[in-house]
Amino acid sequence: MLSEKTSSFTFASVVVTAPIGPHGELTYRIPEARQTSLKPGMRVLVPVGRRKMTGIVSGVSTSQNAVDEKNLKYILDVLDEASVFSQDLMDLWQWTATYYLTSLGEMLTTILPGGLRSESTRVVTLLKKSKVKGQKSKGKGTESANDQEISGEQEAATTLNVPKLSNAEQVLLDVVTEKKRITTKALGQRFPTFPVSKILLRLEALDLLKVREHLPQRRKAPEEDLVSPLSGAAADAPDGTNVSPFTLSELQGAACKHIISALQPSRFEVFLLHGVTGSGKTEVYVQAAQAALLSGKSVLMLVPEIALTHQLVARARQRFGSQVAVLHSGLRASERWAEWQRIARGEAPVIIGARSAIFAPITRLGLIIVDEEHDGAYKQEEGVRYNARDIAVVRGKISACPVVLGSATPSLESYVHSQSQRYTLLTLPERIASRPLPEVEVIDLRREARPSKSNDKLGNKSDNVGRIFSAALRQALEENYEAGMQSLLFMNRRGYANYLQCRLCGEVLVCQQCSVTLTWHLQDGRLQCHYCGFSCRAPERCAACSGTKLEGSGIGTEQVEEALKHLLPTVRVARLDRDSVRKRGALNEILTAWHNHDLDVLIGTQMVAKGHDVPGVTLVGVLLADLSLNFPDFRAAERTFQLLTQVAGRAGRGNDPGRVIVQTYSPQHYSIRAAVRHDFARFATQELRYRKQLGYPPFARAVNIRFEGTDGDKVSAYAEQFAEKLHAVIDAEHTATGSPGSEVLLGPAPAPIEKIKGRERWHLLLKGEQPRALHALIQQARQELLAHPVRGIRTIVDVDPYSML
Repeated sequence: MLSEKTSSFTFASVVVTAPIGPHGELTYRIPEARQTSLKPGMRVLVPVGRRKMTGIVSGVSTSQNAVDEKNLKYILDVLDEASVFSQDLMDLWQWTATYYLTSLGEMLTTILPGGLRSESTRVVTLLKKSKVKGQKSKGKGTESANDQEISGEQEAATTLNVPKLSNAEQVLLDVVTEKKRITTKALGQRFPTFPVSKILLRLEALDLLKVREHLPQRRKAPEEDLVSPLSGAAADAPDGTNVSPFTLSELQGAACKHIISALQPSRFEVFLLHGVTGSGKTEVYVQAAQAALLSGKSVLMLVPEIALTHQLVARARQRFGSQVAVLHSGLRASERWAEWQRIARGEAPVIIGARSAIFAPITRLGLIIVDEEHDGAYKQEEGVRYNARDIAVVRGKISACPVVLGSATPSLESYVHSQSQRYTLLTLPERIASRPLPEVEVIDLRREARPSKSNDKLGNKSDNVGRIFSAALRQALEENYEAGMQSLLFMNRRGYANYLQCRLCGEVLVCQQCSVTLTWHLQDGRLQCHYCGFSCRAPERCAACSGTKLEGSGIGTEQVEEALKHLLPTVRVARLDRDSVRKRGALNEILTAWHNHDLDVLIGTQMVAKGHDVPGVTLVGVLLADLSLNFPDFRAAERTFQLLTQVAGRAGRGNDPGRVIVQTYSPQHYSIRAAVRHDFARFATQELRYRKQLGYPPFARAVNIRFEGTDGDKVSAYAEQFAEKLHAVIDAEHTATGSPGSEVLLGPAPAPIEKIKGRERWHLLLKGEQPRALHALIQQARQELLAHPVRGIRTIVDVDPYSML
């Protein structure tokens, strides 16, 4: 980043979101009127080819030797009066682009809210009313086309002692005077031969008019409808905060004291808050945040999915009132921009958001909290594949503030850091008020009786109660319902059946664009691909043999709901999965009913496992606990343990004890056995032993390189070429250093899902001890292959991959 030792600058480096090269930076001249006020971090409007784009100034200077200065274009407009990117945020922006092997422009697309990424709506208005009458524009002979257009318009309103204006300047001023309010886009379309941006810049400098950014009025955020009063919460003080009415337990108080000790004076330290489900981690967060606010600092709280962790938002709003801002991708562009502005101005020192909130323009950042730090939702799987949890640690280091990573099931990476004292481990081993953890019973599905296969045709709703619910779970559901308590059923597959198959010829209906079967959704009567979105009506006959014996195979949440209604005909039940919450407001409606005990049973995917604290839930049923074990991914066991522990933790959070019934075909697997005992240490010990033997994270760093294209032969050939080049680079590096090195290259091989959205997929996995070495090897191989590009091949580099599919 260039320093600002002088008060006037001539050139600016601007990052735009257009694909303009490996770095994404362009150089522009700074208009004379802006040479003293333009600073890094401001948004500007710049010409990029024939387009006008919004960019961020990454640096300013008094000379530019890299390019021919005569050919440089001018910045068209400056969109901000102050920087929207602080120096800390710009440092984080550049670090993230470097670490994740992407350009600054691609990173900018990720950071900026949608409404700020392209040319914004700019509105021109008169700055002040007329004090003297101006003259009508002149020079109609020279500007006849445009001047005739405004002949006969009212006299211009100008201020006293206005310097003489050019014909074009007077024309634009006259139009603004007549219209009172007009967009810069409309002016450009009306006067295509005028340099509108430069003219408006001068008129604004003369205090004749004002150009400002316009976004639609902010609407109420969806989460504001969701929050309900928390019992025992005190009323807000005039400043929007209140003193905590909750008394911390001894263990909570000790954890909070450790965190607060890093606030004064503010220092960088990472705390891993490992607390069992229901141990009161949220209250530790809130009271630590309150301490940070009292010291004049801002607080950033990250949650994996904002809509599913609404109680943290509710608790924060109860405690801090209007000082809370919420950021996530579900907001409209105008809503996100309004929150960005509040945060940048310091009006909202408590920021709660999903992963993208890690890039919020926070001033005086004093504390970062990452709730459920283990959750895979923190990893971005499209565009720039960053991990918000890891970037939170980097941002804490840049801002010299403490970072709290909280979870009942910490990621193994964070746990290993705590064992090596890189992170400070804080533990909450007991639930609040010494409530017991729920009892867990394991049902071996291999020993359960199987009913005979149904001969019903497609669409006939047969009773699958005995096939889906074990005898023990059926009895528990009936008893819990009769007792007036709530039950939670976890089935991590949506739809009715995994696929449809012809019983006569064995044909399975698959997606033509992806290497997956089509999921049968009975409620809509359609087959859907959950990867590309393809949907079609379910056929009545098999396309291969014209037979009518199409039958669903496998179980989804729709089928579970149907079976439950057969078991308990009067039950009040709802599903919580992506299908049931597609309609705006549906999620809030379901969760509100669940929290208000207007539902007896909630059936859902992993959405039900996160952040729900409902005291009436005393029974949790896990229908197929080993589903996630069958994924071809080295993290499969870890995900299984985390999911089972988290969903089991929803039971018994009130005064009544909880019970969990886990149905599985793999009762002896160590991840399931450890989850049943709520024993994280036991699971971590065994899983880390395997990871070390195989050289997988956290004992090595990994980069997954994926190649995609419509021509499978070209994709595989390019993957082989890239692998050969990478092997050559690795061998050369080892020869140069005289040491064998730790880098290992696996592949190339077809991806587990070979085709998605019509694109064939191959991948490589590069492992090693030092991330910098891995990045350097990939960059070198990339550079050498740039001389011989292959059209139609997309290369995706995923640093620290979370999903290997």
